[in-house]
Amino acid sequence: MDQQTTQALKEEFWRMADNARNQTEYLADSKLQYLQYAPLDVLKRIFVQYRYFTIFYISDLALLVYRLPFGKLRSLLADFLNDELGNGNHDQAHQQIYDDFLVSLGIPQEELQANANRTNLQILREISDLVMTEYPWYAVGLRGMGGECLCQVYLAAMHAHFTKNPAIQAMKDRLDWKFWDIHTGEVDIEHRELMRAALMEAVDEDPAVLEDLVGGYRKSKGVFDQFWDNIFEAAGVHIHAA
Repeated sequence: MDQQTTQALKEEFWRMADNARNQTEYLADSKLQYLQYAPLDVLKRIFVQYRYFTIFYISDLALLVYRLPFGKLRSLLADFLNDELGNGNHDQAHQQIYDDFLVSLGIPQEELQANANRTNLQILREISDLVMTEYPWYAVGLRGMGGECLCQVYLAAMHAHFTKNPAIQAMKDRLDWKFWDIHTGEVDIEHRELMRAALMEAVDEDPAVLEDLVGGYRKSKGVFDQFWDNIFEAAGVHIHAA
């Protein structure tokens, strides 16, 4: 593949990635506006369903680190994984601090494991299978790019809307905000930028990885959209993006 063709493919790839992110921002914002006025019991059901994504994402990131060859991207994702696991402190693991938020919202600890949406659990298990069975670069697009770039879009929209809800405003001083401080702040933005830089370097070294990256990233976008549709369905809410 000559240099001109390689450059054209790289530019097309990043246009696709940016376009997918823009589409996700639009869909996420359209769907999650409902959180501004949803009853508190519905908010709780929605928050609990999202919990399962956080749990599976951490495990999938560990699988992705396992599958990648030694190099800059593997070390970077391992660093992200360390952050997700609390940098050696279980109490600060992201799954735990999300649970801390749920408990502060008034959800009993024993209810956090209950009533998972079966369709979403199936989707998450299928994603884990793909991380282990597809080509590593497909898995990078699926859980590396998808997890760091698209997941943050939904979290940002979720936070922007639910924090305006009157029920949340009434209890905001007693809620545990640590999870949201991390995932809607500079840390997640920095992760996204580091991920993009590492991928650009990887594509420069081997343009052949582009096809698998694109495939995984597109799959990830479809998964996010379906996952949130299922969350609303599990919460008894029927919303269609405009």
